Amino acid sequence: MNSHVTGKVNTAVGFGALLIMQGIMMLSAQAANTVKTGQRVLMIEMTPALCSLQPTRARMRQCLEGYSLTVSGLDMGYGERCGRGSEPRLTPLQLKVVNRIMPDTTVRSQTWQRYGACSPLSASSYFRQITNYAGALKLPNELNTGNSYTVTKSRFISQMTRLNSGMSTASVDLICQEGSRRQSILTDIHVCYEGSEFGSCYGKTDNCGSKFIISGGR
Repeated sequence: MNSHVTGKVNTAVGFGALLIMQGIMMLSAQAANTVKTGQRVLMIEMTPALCSLQPTRARMRQCLEGYSLTVSGLDMGYGERCGRGSEPRLTPLQLKVVNRIMPDTTVRSQTWQRYGACSPLSASSYFRQITNYAGALKLPNELNTGNSYTVTKSRFISQMTRLNSGMSTASVDLICQEGSRRQSILTDIHVCYEGSEFGSCYGKTDNCGSKFIISGGR
C-alpha cells in the first residue's frame, strides 16, 4: 500500500516504502495474481484517526508506534466468521512481513477468523494475498505527513485513480466518523478488486460527504 505525504498532491510511494520510512522493513510483494474471480475488498485503516477517536485502541502497537496506515483485513467474498477461534499459522519469516502492515496480533487473528478461514486458502496464502494487494497499492501523500488536512472527496479520489492504473472511482469506498467538532474524519479506505484487477465496490458506505479531515495525529 503506497503512501507518503509531503504536503504535495502529485507524488506517492509504495506502502512498503512508507513502512521503511517509518523505520520498518518489509519484503517486496508481487502483484496479487493467484485469485482469478470474485470481488476482494482490502480494508485500510487511518491509524492516527482511529487511535484518537477510539480510546480503547490506545495501547495497540500501531497507536503506540505512530503508524500512519494499517491493514485491517481482506474480504475474499467467501462469507464471514468461519474461524471459530482458530489462529492463523504463519512461518516466522511471513509473520515478520505481515507484522509490518498488520502489527496487532488480535487484528490478524480476527481478520483470519472472519474472512480468511471462510476461503479455500491456507493462512499463509490468505495473508500473502493481503501483502500482495497492499504492496502494489498507491495512496495520496496527505496520508503520511503527520499533519492534519481538510481535503475534498473528489480531489482525493482523483488522486487515487491517477496513481493506480486501472482503478476507477467505483473501486474506492471512503468511510468517515464524526469528530468532536462534527467534522467528518477519514477512518477507513476500502479498495475493491476483481481477482488481481481493480473492480467496483458493492454496497458502498461512502459517508464522508464532499470534504473530510485526514488526521495526522497532531
